[in-house]
Amino acid sequence: MAARIISVSNMKGGVGKTTVSVSLAHAFAQRGEKVLVVDLDAQANASFWLCGHEALTEAMDQSKTIDAYLEDAVVFGKPASLADHVRPARAMGDRLFVIPASPNLRLVERELIVFLSRRQRNLLEVERVVSDLLEQELAAWRAEYDVVIFDTAPGISALTESALRASDVVIVPTVPDFISNLGLLSFCRSVSWSHNDVANAVKRTPWVLANKVKGTRHHQKMLQQMREEAAKPDSEFRMFRIEAPNSSEIEEGAADLDAATGLTLSARDAAVFTALAGEITALTPRGAKGASAA
Repeated sequence: MAARIISVSNMKGGVGKTTVSVSLAHAFAQRGEKVLVVDLDAQANASFWLCGHEALTEAMDQSKTIDAYLEDAVVFGKPASLADHVRPARAMGDRLFVIPASPNLRLVERELIVFLSRRQRNLLEVERVVSDLLEQELAAWRAEYDVVIFDTAPGISALTESALRASDVVIVPTVPDFISNLGLLSFCRSVSWSHNDVANAVKRTPWVLANKVKGTRHHQKMLQQMREEAAKPDSEFRMFRIEAPNSSEIEEGAADLDAATGLTLSARDAAVFTALAGEITALTPRGAKGASAA
């Protein structure tokens, strides 16, 4: 077993990163693959959907969240392993797992920066410390899981940058409207050369997923422009064939935190993410680093 490492990321909020992360995790798990979702967003929405409110509250109380791990490993210098923070999801818990986040994650990120800067470490070195920790954990995850998905926060933080560097595939959910496209090229360009091994860095082309697609003239015009840009030989991104439609069912399912299975998808929406999982499988040989440079 050699896991595919996937980051779902965009510097713009509201484009559906967490919905894509959780829905894709469900799709891979339903195919019989063993999946780990790592929540790197202080909003902890993926953690709520996958764990449920009671289990997530328990994880926070027991300091079994990724922010508690980072604080222990970096600030307090304690021996720590993320394997101790893995929890089964409330649906398909035999093959779908999550390392939850808590709202304290943003405060811990700031604490890491202050702690390391007082030791004459700059921001790049902060990213390096976090990247090194993730790489150590990934050595075990690659052997244990089929798929590891990082759900990242909006923007670019040390955690997001570290996840991007470690990933084989970077998925950029993007709504096909003018506002959502303003920073798309810039973000994708920053992803292209994000790499732990700078000396041997290979350009990786991120994959844009058209998300929350409507049948409006504006959406369809922007979608055509996005696909034309993606088709250029020197484009900063490629696009999945599959498109995720705007879905009131997903919005309703996401709001129901008491649902026994977390995020519940209609048959139509589930089929979209099953097809997306198939596209990722086809374009990415499992465990092939830099495979997103297709």
